[in-house]
Amino acid sequence: MARAADLALAERWRERLARRERIGLSIAEFCRRERISQGSFHQWRRRLAARRSDGPTTGRLFVPVELTGMPTSSGVRIALASGATVALPSDASLELVTAAIRAALGVSAGKDARC
Repeated sequence: MARAADLALAERWRERLARRERIGLSIAEFCRRERISQGSFHQWRRRLAARRSDGPTTGRLFVPVELTGMPTSSGVRIALASGATVALPSDASLELVTAAIRAALGVSAGKDARC
């Protein structure tokens, strides 16, 4: 079992990797600004990707969820394994949901989403 410190470090790196995706900087520029080595960046990206691929969602972009106890007027927040969060209004269309998740994951609109 992983130690709490290891889990906290992994979470910080998940957030860091997601932040780089959101702001769209090159890896070199992002690492320079964060004062981290590119080697560490790539190592953590591989490590966290390997952990995700070991989980139950391997090969699937979407997994079924059930929402209970949510008021119908509130929006929906989706936390992705990459660390990105997608926030949508409750009346969002399937196309909007799909486009938002693809954008958050950096998936090209022409690629199969493997739903």
